[in-house]
Amino acid sequence: MTQAMNANSRVFGRPATLAANAGAETAERSPVGGDSLEWLHAIKRKLTGQSISQKQLLVITSQLSVMLNSGCDLCNGLEALAKQQGHPRMQQILADLHDGVKQGKSFSQALAKHPDVFNQMFVTMVRAGETAGLLRTMLESLQVMIRNNIRIMGSIKSALMYPIILCLVAVGAIAVMTTFVLPRFAAVFRASNVPLPTSTQIVIGGAEFLGRNYAYVFGGLLLFTFLALWLIHLPAVRRITHYYVLKIPLVGKTLQVSYCVRSIQTLGMLIKSGLPLADALTLTRDMMKNVYYWEFFDELRTHIAEGKPLTADFDRTTLFPPMVAQMMNVGEQSGTLSQVCLEIANFHEEELQERVKVMTTALEPVIIVFLGGFVGFIAVSVILPMFKLSSAVK
Repeated sequence: MTQAMNANSRVFGRPATLAANAGAETAERSPVGGDSLEWLHAIKRKLTGQSISQKQLLVITSQLSVMLNSGCDLCNGLEALAKQQGHPRMQQILADLHDGVKQGKSFSQALAKHPDVFNQMFVTMVRAGETAGLLRTMLESLQVMIRNNIRIMGSIKSALMYPIILCLVAVGAIAVMTTFVLPRFAAVFRASNVPLPTSTQIVIGGAEFLGRNYAYVFGGLLLFTFLALWLIHLPAVRRITHYYVLKIPLVGKTLQVSYCVRSIQTLGMLIKSGLPLADALTLTRDMMKNVYYWEFFDELRTHIAEGKPLTADFDRTTLFPPMVAQMMNVGEQSGTLSQVCLEIANFHEEELQERVKVMTTALEPVIIVFLGGFVGFIAVSVILPMFKLSSAVK
C-alpha cells in the first residue's frame, strides 16, 4: 500500500522522495487530526451541552465588533456580552476573557486559553489586529470567514440530509420487523411444521440471534466505532485514509473543491486583513483537515520564504484546479493577490454547490436500491412461507 502511494505521489504534485518520508514527517509536524483522543472530548462536550457552535461564535464575534465600533472598550464589551449570554459555557468563557483582559493580558492571550472555541487562526488574527491597532477590522474579517464557513458547511449538510433520513427510516423499519414482526411469524411457521425456504431461515435466524444477543451486538458495534475513530486519528492510518478518500468517485472531487474554496478564501481574507503572506499561509495550512493539503501549504510557505514564486507550487499539484495557478499568477504579478483569491473562491463555491447536488442526486438512488433490496428480501422471506402454509392448509 505504501509503495502504491509513493508511486502515485505525483497525483498530489509531491516528489516521490518527499512522499516516501512524509509519513514520519507528518507524524512529527502535522497537527492534522490533533490529539488521537480529542474526538472523545468533543463528543463529551456535545453530550453535556458544553460545545460551542460556529453560529454562536459568529454571534459573539459580531456583537463584540459592533460594540468596539460604537466606542465601547474591550473590557466593558466582554463584561456586557457575558451578562447577556444565555449559553452557560459561553458565559463562562466570556467572563474568563473579561477577567484575563482586566488583569492586563492581551485579548489574544486570553483567547488562547480556549483552543476548542477559538482556533489558532482566530487567535493569530486577533493578535495581528492588536499589534497593528486594527482589532475591529480583524473581527470584521473573522465574521466574514466564519459566515462563509457556515454557509459552505450548511449547503453540504442540507444536501446530505435527505439520504441520511432515508437511511434512518430504513434502519427503523428493519429494526421493527426484526424485533416485533419476525418473531411472531417464526412461531407460526414452526408450529405448522412447513419446510422454510433458505432465505426465511436466514432472516429468522438473524432476527433471533439479534434478539438474544442485542446487548453484545450493540456493545460490539460501539466498540468497533470507537476503535475505528481512534485508528483514523493515528498519523499513519490518517495519511492512508486522507489519500484514498480523495480518490472516491464524485466524493473525492467534491472534497477537493471544498478544500480549494476554504483554503483560497481564507488566504485571500488573511492577506486582505493585512497579514504578511508567510503568516497567512501558516494559518491557511493549520486550518486544513486533510494531511496532503496541510503539507502542500507547509511546503508553499517554505518556498515563499526561499524567494520562490507563489504559483510554482500550484502549477505542479493536482490538489487544485489548473485555473487556480493561472489566476494566482495574475494576482501575484499585478499585486492584487487577495482580490484574486476571493474571486477564485467565489467561482469555485458555485462549482462546489453543483458538485454537492450531483453527488447527492447520484447517491439517493443507490441508497434507495440498496435499502429497498434489503427490506424487500426480508418481506419476500416472510411472504414465501405464508404461501406454503396456505397450500398445506388446503
